[in-house]
Amino acid sequence: MLPDVLYHNLLGWIMHRRFGVNYQWMDIAHPKTFNEKLQWLKTHGDIALKSKLADKFDVRGYVSERVGERYLVELLPLNTQGDLTVNKCENIEWEILPSQFALKLTKGSGFNIICKNKRELDKEAILKTIKKWLGINNYYLSREPQYKGYNKIIAERLLEYNIKDYKFFCFGGEPFMFKVDVNRFRGHRANYYDLNWNMLDINEGGCPNDINAEIPRPKEFDEMVYVARTLAKGWPFVRVDLYVHDGRVFFGEMTFHPAGGYAPLTPEKWGLQLGELIKL
Repeated sequence: MLPDVLYHNLLGWIMHRRFGVNYQWMDIAHPKTFNEKLQWLKTHGDIALKSKLADKFDVRGYVSERVGERYLVELLPLNTQGDLTVNKCENIEWEILPSQFALKLTKGSGFNIICKNKRELDKEAILKTIKKWLGINNYYLSREPQYKGYNKIIAERLLEYNIKDYKFFCFGGEPFMFKVDVNRFRGHRANYYDLNWNMLDINEGGCPNDINAEIPRPKEFDEMVYVARTLAKGWPFVRVDLYVHDGRVFFGEMTFHPAGGYAPLTPEKWGLQLGELIKL
């Protein structure tokens, strides 16, 4: 029932309060900061294309056209009919899935089930979880229009458990910096770097940086920059997430409003500096 301006500021205030960071009201009608412009972009631009690219299955055609199929993680059939997506739990036939795989909801973030050994799965619990997922409308969480529509489930070949991903923040189609998560499942931290691998003093709410973390520069880094730049072309802002596995670069997802545009960034200077890079 709340109008967007009040809703977004309420969630922003809650997020900042949670992490003990002072909150400043977002002027979405006259945006200047990074988060203000992310809120503005939720209702502007090509929403139909954004909806396609925010879906983990539908985006595959876009990736294939722009950079090639070799950057896509292999999809696994979910039943003997060869369906690569399902929207009902009963359409999943467990016996045809391999011993390791990753189940994902195609709309939203964090809806993943990683299976390292199918024999140890609690299938009933997983089916309950998937059924709940399929009934979620992720639009209502942060009012991102691209998350409206039907949810689907996909199964991907499991590359590696807790694989490191590189999240490229692209402004006007150009990668400016990237984020690497550290200890994601225990003592989560996040480091930000510029393209010359210099660590930036950005701290994200809930994920402070770790100056002692040793994150080597992968030999595929230049290729990752190329992929991120090519996929981000034409967008005022998008985050392109990529993985490296066995010497190959793989596409993860495209995120248009990281953390819904509510996460506090400190020092405060980064809110304005990143906001200036988004040309509306």
